[in-house]
Amino acid sequence: MRIQDLLNDLTIEEKAELLVGKDIWSTKNIDRLDIPSITMSDGPHGLRKLVDNEKKIKDTHISVCYPSLVTIASSFDPEVSNKMGKFIAKEFKSEGIDIILGPGINIKRHPLNGRNFEYFSEDPLVTTIMAKGYILGAKSENIGVCLKHYALNSQETYRMTSNSIADMRAKYELYYKSFRDLIELEPEMIMCSYNKIDGIYASENINHLKEVLRNEFGFKGVIVSDWTAVNDRTKALIASLDLEMPGYIYGIHTLIKDYKKGKVSIEIFDESVKRILELVNKFKDQKHLDVDLEKHHQVSRDLAIESMVLLKNKDGILPLHEDEKILLIGDMAINMHFQGQGSSHINPYKVSSIFDELIKYENIDFYLGYNSKTDEIDSSLVNEVKEVVKNYDKIIFVGGLTDKFESEGFDRENLKLPKNQDHLIQTLAKENNNIIVILQIGSPVVMPFLENIKGLLNCYLGGEGLGEAVDQILFAKANPSGRLAESFPLAVNDVPSNPFFAKGNNNVFYQESIYVGYRYYQTANKKVLFPFGYGLSYSHFEYKNIQTNKKTFKNNNETLTLTVDITNNGPFDGKEVVLLFAEAKNPKTTRPKRELIDFKKVFIKNKETVSVEFEIGMKNLSYYHLKTKNFTTDDGIYHLQIMRNVRDMYLEIPIEVKTGKEYIDSICNKLPSYQVKGGLKFDKEDFAKLINQDVKDIKITFKRPFTINNNIDDIENTYLGKILKKNIEKQIMERFKDMDENFSLMILKSIYHTPLRSLALFSEGKVKINSMKLIIALINRQYFKAIKYLFSKD
Repeated sequence: MRIQDLLNDLTIEEKAELLVGKDIWSTKNIDRLDIPSITMSDGPHGLRKLVDNEKKIKDTHISVCYPSLVTIASSFDPEVSNKMGKFIAKEFKSEGIDIILGPGINIKRHPLNGRNFEYFSEDPLVTTIMAKGYILGAKSENIGVCLKHYALNSQETYRMTSNSIADMRAKYELYYKSFRDLIELEPEMIMCSYNKIDGIYASENINHLKEVLRNEFGFKGVIVSDWTAVNDRTKALIASLDLEMPGYIYGIHTLIKDYKKGKVSIEIFDESVKRILELVNKFKDQKHLDVDLEKHHQVSRDLAIESMVLLKNKDGILPLHEDEKILLIGDMAINMHFQGQGSSHINPYKVSSIFDELIKYENIDFYLGYNSKTDEIDSSLVNEVKEVVKNYDKIIFVGGLTDKFESEGFDRENLKLPKNQDHLIQTLAKENNNIIVILQIGSPVVMPFLENIKGLLNCYLGGEGLGEAVDQILFAKANPSGRLAESFPLAVNDVPSNPFFAKGNNNVFYQESIYVGYRYYQTANKKVLFPFGYGLSYSHFEYKNIQTNKKTFKNNNETLTLTVDITNNGPFDGKEVVLLFAEAKNPKTTRPKRELIDFKKVFIKNKETVSVEFEIGMKNLSYYHLKTKNFTTDDGIYHLQIMRNVRDMYLEIPIEVKTGKEYIDSICNKLPSYQVKGGLKFDKEDFAKLINQDVKDIKITFKRPFTINNNIDDIENTYLGKILKKNIEKQIMERFKDMDENFSLMILKSIYHTPLRSLALFSEGKVKINSMKLIIALINRQYFKAIKYLFSKD
C-alpha cells in the first residue's frame, strides 16, 4: 500500500470517512482505492464478537472465557499473561478480527470501582510487566492491541462526564506510567477515556493526547475514542484523535463542514489518515487460523490455577483428602461468577463449575445454603445446612459477588459480601469452624467471618475453567502460588481516596495524590485485612544470602545486581513470587514508605535451592519532580528489601546514591497534610496548592440551557425530560428483555449518567443527533433553534 499516493488520491469526503468508524467495530473501506476495512473487538479476557448481521448484545460468537485481568495479575508471572494474550489472539485471528480492545491498564484507585476486574493492579509496575506479557503474546500472533483507558478513568459513576483533576506526581508516577512505559512495545492503538481531564474531554484534550502521549511519550499509533466518547469531532482531530468509534454519519459531516470553514487544515487531516492507513496496511493480509477451543479451555484452566491466591490455611486445613467427609455449600458453586459484566462479557465455550468438579468425589455432599440471585437470608436453606454441618470433617463454602453487586456501568455500594452469605458463614462457624471459604470476586471485600474460618481461597474471576482449577488446588494436584496485586482494606473508610471517590457529578479530585493502595497503607502504618503481595503456598520457602555486587550508585547509567537464595523446604514442588521493594531512608522529598521495583516468579522443586537475580538501575529509585518536570533520584541511603508481601520483610540490604547532584526542593515538602507527621489527611487547602487551583464544584446542579452533554438525571425534572426518561427505560427493557436481569440493571444504572449525545450514538441510528438537539432546544424553550434542528440532517 503506497500511503503517500493514497493521501494524494483520497477526497476530503473519503478522508473524513476513514476517521470515523464504518460501523460498531470496523474502519471504513474505500473500494475504489483498494483500501480494506479492519475490525476490532472486545475484550481483555476473550473474544466478544457479535454474530454476523446481528446487533443484539446477547448474540455473540462462542469463545473461550479466560480469567479476568485482576486474576491474571495475581499470578505475578508475565509468562501467564503472555500465554493468555497469545491464545486470545489465536481466537481473534480465527474470526477475522485484527485488534484486541485491551488490555485495560488503569490503576485501581478505589476498590469500589465497578470495573476493577478489567484492570491489573493498584501498582503501575505490576500493571506494566503483566500487560507487557499480554501484548507480546498477542503480537506474536500478529494481532494488534489497544491499551485503555487513557487516562484518570477511575470510577463508573458519571464516567462519561466527570472531570478528573490530579497533581502531576500522581499522573506521572501512577496513572500515566504504564501507558508511557508500554509505548516502547508499539501498541497499535490507545483508547482515550470518556471523562474530562482538567476540564477538557480526554478525546479533545490537546495537552493530554498530542503534547503528552504523542510528543512526550512518543506514541505513533492510532488514538481511538472509547465508544461514543467524542464530544466534538473536529476538536478531537486537532488533538490528534484519529478514529471515532462507533461509526456515525454526524462525525463525518462535522469534519467535512469544519474543513470547508477552515477550522481544521488538510495537514491535520492527513496526519491522522496516514496513521489509519498504516494500521490498515499492517493487517490487510491477515490469514485465517483454525483453533481447537478444547485446548484453549484447558489453557484457561491452567491460567486460573497459576493465579489463585490462598489467603488462609490455619492448621493446614488444605489440601483436602479423599478419606475426609466433606460438605460443599453454596449456590455459587453452581452459578459461578467467573467473569465480569459489561462490554467484556464472553459467551463461553464450556463452563466447568465448582459443583460439577467436586461432586464427582464420593466423599463430598452438597447443600445450596443461599440463593445467589438475592442477598436476602432464606431461613429454610440456612436451617437445612445447620442441621447437618456437624457431621462433616470439613466444610467448603463457595460464595462471592455477583453481577448485581459489581459490574461495568456502576460502582459498588460497599465492600461487603451479600448479607445472606455473611450470615450463613457466621452461622456455620458456630457449629463447625473447619470451614474453607472459596471466593469469586472482582475486587476486595471485607470479611467479618475471617477469624472464624480456617481456610480461604481467592479465585477472583477465574474464567470458564474455574471449577477444574479449584479442584486442582484443593486436592494439591497443583500448589497455589498467586499473590494479591492489590490491598484488601479492613473498612471502606480506610481507603485513602474514599473521601474523594464518586462524590458528585462534576469535578473528581485525586486528593490522595500518590498515596494509592499500599503506598498509603504502609506510609500511614494503617492495618489492612490483607496487604499487597500477600499469598500462601502449600510449601515453605526460606530466604537467605542477600547481596549486591556494589554498594553505591554514582551516575544514572550504572546498574547493580542483587541476588538472593531461596530454598523450598517442602513438602511440595512449588512456585514462589519474589518481591523486591525499595525504601528511601530519610528522603529529601516526601515519598511512600516503600515501592515495588521488580518481581520474579520461580519454580523450585521440593528441598532444592535456587538463586534469584535482579538488575537495578537508578531509575528504579526515582520519583517525579514537580519543579524539574522529570524523574529524578536524590542522593541518599536506600534499602533494597526482599519481601514476602509489602508488609512482611525477609531480607534487606542498604545501598547509597552518591552523584553529588544538588537537591532541588519540592512543594511536596511544604504541604503538612501530605506528611506522615501531619497524618496524611490530604487537606483540600494543601491539594489546592499542589494543583494550583481551588478544590470546588464537586457536585453541581444543572439548569437551563441544557446541552447534549447533559444526561437523563440532569433533565429529568423537566416535562420533556420525564417523557424522554420513561421512553428510554421502556426501550431498554424491551431491547434487553431476553437478557439476564443483572445485565438490564447494569444498562439502566449506567444510562442515567450517559450524555444525551452518547445515547443517540448508542441507538444505532434510531435517534439522530439533531433530533436530540431538537428535544434539548424545546426543553430550553429555544423554539427557533428547535425549528432549525427539525429540518436538519445529521
